[in-house]
Amino acid sequence: MANTVDVETDLTSRRKTAVQRGVELAYAIQSGVPDGTPFCASARPDLPDLSERATHETPYRSRHGTLAQQIAQCRGASGQSLRSLSFAKRAQLLRRMYDGLTALANSERARHDPILADTGFLQGLLRMKRLVALACRGLPDQKMILRDPARPCAQAGTAAPCPDRQVRMRLKQPGSGLAAHVVANDASFPNLMERLSLAILSGRSVLMCVSDIAQPSALGLCRLLRSTAALPESVLHVVPVIDAETLLPHFQRGDIVTLCAKPSHTATFHAHPKVLDGSVRLGACQASHTALLLAPEYDPGAQEWELFLEAVATVHRNASFTTCVLVPASLEERATERLRSAFGKIGIGPASLSAAMENTQAPAPQISLVPYSDTHGVLEVLRQFPGQRSLTVVSRQHGFLGEFVASLAPCLDQITVFNPETASPGPQAPAPAEEDILSLLEFYLEESEITGPATLLTQVSGIWMEGVPVREGEHPFRKPLSRLRVGDHLRSADRIVSAEDVEAFGHLTGDLFYAHMDETAARSHPFFAGRVAHGQFIMALANGLFVDPEPGPVLANLGAKDLRFFAPVYFDTALYVTLTCCCIGPLSKAGAAEVQWACQVLRSDDDTRVAQFDLLTLVASEWPQRTQARP
Repeated sequence: MANTVDVETDLTSRRKTAVQRGVELAYAIQSGVPDGTPFCASARPDLPDLSERATHETPYRSRHGTLAQQIAQCRGASGQSLRSLSFAKRAQLLRRMYDGLTALANSERARHDPILADTGFLQGLLRMKRLVALACRGLPDQKMILRDPARPCAQAGTAAPCPDRQVRMRLKQPGSGLAAHVVANDASFPNLMERLSLAILSGRSVLMCVSDIAQPSALGLCRLLRSTAALPESVLHVVPVIDAETLLPHFQRGDIVTLCAKPSHTATFHAHPKVLDGSVRLGACQASHTALLLAPEYDPGAQEWELFLEAVATVHRNASFTTCVLVPASLEERATERLRSAFGKIGIGPASLSAAMENTQAPAPQISLVPYSDTHGVLEVLRQFPGQRSLTVVSRQHGFLGEFVASLAPCLDQITVFNPETASPGPQAPAPAEEDILSLLEFYLEESEITGPATLLTQVSGIWMEGVPVREGEHPFRKPLSRLRVGDHLRSADRIVSAEDVEAFGHLTGDLFYAHMDETAARSHPFFAGRVAHGQFIMALANGLFVDPEPGPVLANLGAKDLRFFAPVYFDTALYVTLTCCCIGPLSKAGAAEVQWACQVLRSDDDTRVAQFDLLTLVASEWPQRTQARP
């Protein structure tokens, strides 16, 4: 264990000695110096001194101008170039950044580069990979996102639609301002890389405002991003300013700020007039504190203690603030000895925890060991944490876990249970399968409500809406992406639903529900006048009516969503289907994209809507596709 800690200490030391080189390359990103330009400290005598923090009385200046000029540059052309891309294009840009950083991490250079060898950086890469996957799968190839389905706009006092098919819709789009990320403590790579990724996906250039102790991480990341050549010119700026009274006067309406700071520092931003009047929005302002609790069942000499120390190292490595280690009071002396031998200086007792949380100038997050005797004692300690609280519990006894989790859950944001006997060394973060990319981007995007003719709103959003004129002609399933357009439409032939069809479907599937198979029982139904067709049979019939059976650019059916039945279908009723291209997703590496179709099933005699759903298909960009000769 001591060797592991020595490695971590050595990496931190090497990372801090590389600051000067990071300064050169980070500020090259700001000024847009070509990649082939050589860099050396002697050739750049006017590099800013990042070791001296700017104050309101002594404004920060560099070779790129004053702080106000750099903020204006960050907000200007670089942000406009990002916003000119669609969400899908920005997702591809983020993928190129991730691929470049991954290639560096897997290269020979990683052996000698302290940043590439940093465990936190590798965890940041995993977080960026997750965001890339979510973005490429969930963001449209449009510059705006339809937040809610478009709804007809009713005239005052009536339920009738407005003239000219007036509709109302809510759109999410990139804001015109920059995204500033203020890091007032030792920055973690996962935090920096997530904020940078989300800002780029939302079309905002990034102003990274770092404290002295956060400079190694921020500038090291800038140096690597420049090496990938994937980051657009002037999209990322780094300034050594973290004070609200210095930064916020230069911000404009539409700029947003996220903070990684302690509550006392965050309060200065909340109290600034530009935040109070809503000109500048603050996000993620709560500090995140971590604690690790050791259950009382472990013997001090047990082998699990080595795994416990590794768990402490894992939690502490990714901590932005003080790491609180809670141990049973009976094990305090032994735990103190083991932690000191592994991590050097640590704080002991609740007083040390309070002092560490108030110390905003600490060169790195600290470890405080706090003994506990019961659940109440643990609650009192955790309540000291401001902002978000997360706890990792190291235990193998379900009875202990059940008692503690039930008692502690109300005052915690996240609880992770780690069993050293069955888990791999170090607690593992749960897979965020429930994450939604639009929810993650919520803070970075601007929302607008637009009311107008459906035709105009279709042009604005790139999504077809009911009532907008459609284009008929060639079957839409015969068109590859190169020819397919939103609004391409098909009206199918008619199909009569017979009793024989319904009975055959019921016996084939086993769905012998009385409303489909028993006429007498069906007539006793509260609102059916007789036997009706299966809903799934109607959906299957619809697929048969709109499909084009020959090989073509539609490669696969990916499913359906928002299926809804509106009216029963009695025997001998004639139905037809309309199919309209609703929206086209981003093109994948395989040369195909997801296409959403609006499908409606209607009665032929009076056009009554029977059912509707959105069909999802995978469509090739070209047809016929180029085939490669197989060996």
